[in-house]
Amino acid sequence: MLPMVTQFLRTRHWPTAFFFATVLVAAHPSAAQVPDGATRPSTSPDIVALRAEVNELRDEVSALRALLADLRTAIGDRRSGPQAAPAAQVTPAQLEMLQSQVADLAQTKVESASRQPVKLSGTILSNTFFNSGTANWLENPNLVDASAAGSPTGSMSGTVRQSRIGLAMTGVAVGEWTATGAVLADFFGGTPGFQTGTAMGLPRLVYAFGRLEREGTAIQIGQDHVLLAPRDPSSLAALSFPMLFRSGNLYLRAPQVRVEQDLGRGWHSAIGIVAPIAGDAANVYQFAPEAGAGERSKTPAFQARLGVGRDNPDASSEAAFAVSGHVGKRRSAGTTSTSWAAAVDFRVRTGRIGAAGEWFIAENAEAFGGALSQPGKASGGWIEGQFALSKRASLNAGAGIDTPDAAAGVLARVRNRTMFGNAMFAISPELAASIEYRWLETRGGLQPVNRRNHHVNAAFAVRF
Repeated sequence: MLPMVTQFLRTRHWPTAFFFATVLVAAHPSAAQVPDGATRPSTSPDIVALRAEVNELRDEVSALRALLADLRTAIGDRRSGPQAAPAAQVTPAQLEMLQSQVADLAQTKVESASRQPVKLSGTILSNTFFNSGTANWLENPNLVDASAAGSPTGSMSGTVRQSRIGLAMTGVAVGEWTATGAVLADFFGGTPGFQTGTAMGLPRLVYAFGRLEREGTAIQIGQDHVLLAPRDPSSLAALSFPMLFRSGNLYLRAPQVRVEQDLGRGWHSAIGIVAPIAGDAANVYQFAPEAGAGERSKTPAFQARLGVGRDNPDASSEAAFAVSGHVGKRRSAGTTSTSWAAAVDFRVRTGRIGAAGEWFIAENAEAFGGALSQPGKASGGWIEGQFALSKRASLNAGAGIDTPDAAAGVLARVRNRTMFGNAMFAISPELAASIEYRWLETRGGLQPVNRRNHHVNAAFAVRF
């Protein structure tokens, strides 16, 4: 590093010399410390902060001047002869440290107001798809809708609405705890009322939570996947909602407070309090949504999960099993009712062959997609087989079903089945692609007709 600074000083390339000098200062933190200043007059916080930054900058400039003076002295010693050269030499350890710091400076950093480490991440996901029937969501369908008489069926297009972008805060010490946090959004929140609105996906909050961890204990507050049935089938094309949602795969993201505990010997548990979402919001845009049946109960929902084993894709084999449950209240038309669900999920693998699945029973779990997003009792589940062709390629296939046992009011759908298969390729840590097929069948209630849809999706993802 020192010869590089010397060369730029000789050529009078001061900006570059100043950059490398700054790196040298970073290698000696004591030179950049801010001493305690005199008592400042009381004023606004912004001005106080500005004065503190000015003082800090003044001290850093003074330290740089001193360092440049030392460098000029070193240059003079080298010009005087080889006898004085060793005094200005940089050791291999110092050189390695400086090279590492230069590499860090070469990366793009995200600056936060609190100056805590923040990482920007995301996935650009492109879906090119084909539907033979009337899909409810074109790029990620989970139900087959009825077609109007005389209307054409089927569709084909491309979209990037499932792309995601997020921020994560990592490694902040809070006493004996470590604090982390994350916020993630996608563009699956609908389309604006414009001629080309289909290409203008609206943002949608997916996850936003803070987390404290310490020696096997974790406390998390915010919006995340609920503890009920958190396992999902393998898919790259289904990112906004997981594969087999409404076909046996319960899924909900909700505000919650939960505590997780590692019990040792592979056992782990979690309990939490969840916002009482009943899944009865009106299907129209509302800036300030009104209280639904869940909120009107004035009682939070509760959830718990107990499992043994953990997913470990780097191990030669793995096995994980868990049971989970959810219970809450809802109040509608002066009557209070109970919403509950229980699920069992698993994943096993030996070598290249693996399997995963889930089974559930529930009542009034439409917020989770249970009973095809209708009130009433239901049962269902899904199963998947997995085969790893290599570390970068895999084949996956599975099926799921949701069968409402009883429903309140008019039952629009009495059964939903889905079968899927895909080939997924990890081209690099940043690039992935897949080709996926789904067969969906939804049986109507008022009109007992099986509506079917063949869905083909070519997905390409760029992660950053």
